[in-house]
Amino acid sequence: MSENRKALLELNMGKLFMKLAVPGIIGMLAVGLYNMVDAIFVGQFVSGAGVGAITMAYNVVLVNQAIISLFATGAMSLLSRAIGEKDEETIDKLFGNVFIGVAILSVILTLVVYNFATPILHFLGARDDILVLGEKYIKIISLGFIVAGIGPALNMLIRGEGKMKSAMTIVFVGMIINIILDPIFIKVFDMGIEGAAIATVISQIIYLIGDLIYFKSGRSVIKLKRKSFRLSMDIMPKILSVGFSGMLMQFMSAIQLAILLRLMSSYGGNDSIIVLSSAQRIMMFAFIPMWGIGQGLQPVLGANYGAKQYARVKEAFSSFTKIATGISGVLWLLFMLLPKFILSWFITDQALVSSGANSFRMFLSVFVLYGFMITAITFFQALGKAGKAALIVMGRQVLFFIPISLILPLFMKETGVWLSLPIGDFLTISLAGIFTIGEFGILNRQIKGYKTELAK
Repeated sequence: MSENRKALLELNMGKLFMKLAVPGIIGMLAVGLYNMVDAIFVGQFVSGAGVGAITMAYNVVLVNQAIISLFATGAMSLLSRAIGEKDEETIDKLFGNVFIGVAILSVILTLVVYNFATPILHFLGARDDILVLGEKYIKIISLGFIVAGIGPALNMLIRGEGKMKSAMTIVFVGMIINIILDPIFIKVFDMGIEGAAIATVISQIIYLIGDLIYFKSGRSVIKLKRKSFRLSMDIMPKILSVGFSGMLMQFMSAIQLAILLRLMSSYGGNDSIIVLSSAQRIMMFAFIPMWGIGQGLQPVLGANYGAKQYARVKEAFSSFTKIATGISGVLWLLFMLLPKFILSWFITDQALVSSGANSFRMFLSVFVLYGFMITAITFFQALGKAGKAALIVMGRQVLFFIPISLILPLFMKETGVWLSLPIGDFLTISLAGIFTIGEFGILNRQIKGYKTELAK
């Protein structure tokens, strides 16, 4: 039995949490800060409308992230297996497919977004100052889509070979560069929101350079050669088939955000979009600990389920869910008690902060349940119940959210927009609860059956 497998099957849950979940949380916090610092600096040094503009632009950035998922998720999976099988031929082909595949689609996205920035933002609901600032920001950001795509995609290959520390170091360097440059370009050079965009693109270039230095250093199983920068069509179908589901999730996230922004533009106006943009940024960042816990939980569940240690599967799910729910509960309490303080990170207009506090509370009203939602999705993915996991994800982003978001505002106007996401999430979490109770019943029967089999 390998040392890693032995740990998954025998270590107590507290030690497994520290070993697997905590590093994931720390690494994802770096990525989360990377996406959040622009909004904070723009909110403080430019205007609240700037935060709304960045969120409008982020909806397009999600499309670029979908491109990353399409190529990098599949390549990461293939790389891990190729390393295990000592398949040098596949290993040598992956870099070029990721690099060139992401580059081609990112360039196409750049051409579309740069040339049609105004109609895209207008379609999303941007008006007045948000439209003007959004156009300035998104045009500069779009010029960096190619490096913003290739950098994270190659970083996923580094993680695919198990070099988490190297991968996260590169992310941290890019994040720190962005944090340093943001106030310099925005405030010192008086470049406003355009300065934030330039700082982001520069940090993304540094991020990509860090990846390339790693691959060139000789520490990677992937050896950079001239032929590394070629497409190998024989493995492309395998890459795309695995990456398609991740791409779809990113697209659905973009659709969900686009619906929220457009509805808020119709029923609330610019001030409401600014508050929604701030709340959405906070929610995304607050999700990070739960996603980190989910990443740590998945191998524990998978290994023990495969080893028919069904009681330990239940124990792992329960232990990690309690911690995740505790964290989401504490964050929910902060959101309910300190909405004005949190909104003031992004908004300097205290009248808007005060008027938006109750809307902020509504938007995040079911956050206390999100810890369970993430571990439930992880639970079904790890047990190979992809259909149930997909239904939970689809329920949150499409099945419940879209009809509720389109119907509720007809009766409740702006309040209906604020409540559409939490109500949809509550229904999704209820569905996840029903699925989990049913699966625990199956596990209990399997425990009895396995005990009977051992007794014979």
